[in-house]
Amino acid sequence: MSREELLSLIERKKQESHGLLSDEGAVRLLAQQLAGLSGEGVNISDQRISSVQAGLSDATISGEILSVSQLREFQRSDGSVGKLVRVKLKDGSGQITCVLWDSTAEIVEKEQLGDGSRLRLAHGYTRLGLAGEVEFHLGSPTGPSLGSAGSEERVPASISPETVRVRIRKLQKSRGENGPAWALCENEDGLTMAKFWDDNMETVLSMGEGSVITIKNPWMTERNGMVYLNAGARSSITKETHVDIESPPPVTIASIKPGPKLYTTRGVVVERTDPREIETREGRRTRVSNIRVEDGTGKIRVALWDNHAQFVESLRMGDAIRLTGIKARESSNGELEASTVFLTQIEKS
Repeated sequence: MSREELLSLIERKKQESHGLLSDEGAVRLLAQQLAGLSGEGVNISDQRISSVQAGLSDATISGEILSVSQLREFQRSDGSVGKLVRVKLKDGSGQITCVLWDSTAEIVEKEQLGDGSRLRLAHGYTRLGLAGEVEFHLGSPTGPSLGSAGSEERVPASISPETVRVRIRKLQKSRGENGPAWALCENEDGLTMAKFWDDNMETVLSMGEGSVITIKNPWMTERNGMVYLNAGARSSITKETHVDIESPPPVTIASIKPGPKLYTTRGVVVERTDPREIETREGRRTRVSNIRVEDGTGKIRVALWDNHAQFVESLRMGDAIRLTGIKARESSNGELEASTVFLTQIEKS
């Protein structure tokens, strides 16, 4: 129907309610009635993807498939075989990575769902992925809902990945004897910081930078707004000799958002300050310098901490640089700013 006809029906619905319905209430009621006439389900309770946050235990989303990964099998600690598929889903508000486990992954493969297919995922849970972005997870014996669907059973929110494959970009042993070994890692999801404990500390140090490894039974932690991948006594590490992982491409400065995600970007230095010594809130003395970088889409101030602060002495105005592993936040005056983390890499390009 035309826009004018739809607005007329909404206004009539409000008049019929004698002023009790708001615009939104009239639209929802009308949508339900029109759905009943057409025989199609309208899922008003579905969340817009842009509103999905980490930590939800019962969320339902729907949208159009942008991409589907190949089904991957892995062995769980109890010997059983697990399966997963990654789906990139979008609606009118945004997009999100969905991780589908076991029977839900099998359904996606069996139905040969691909780019452009409609998909509804009911009663899933959300968490931060390795790259610090929100992921939607679903695993259920009843499977996902394809297109319009009726009622479904609630999905347990306790399913978590048991294997992770990453490439080690940078590796450093902790000053303490008990570890951990720290690593800046990457895979198709982006960048993440990892910590290797116990016997895994010496194991990963022997494998070295550039190695592609598979970690079984890792766990995730969050501290000071950073997401960490951990491998400890119950975890195991295997070096992959015939597998390669491509580095995620740099993003534009305009696309950087505040949050736990680590970014790779590049641009030209347009401002710089000399290193200065400060005392942190914990009482630790450290050094910091600041640069401002632009790339044609925007500018961002980057704080270079600790050992990174010295790098500014080799920079000149107009130098092109690449920053791998910076974290963004919103400053007190509402501006976007970034900072280095422990293993950030800074290179002249």
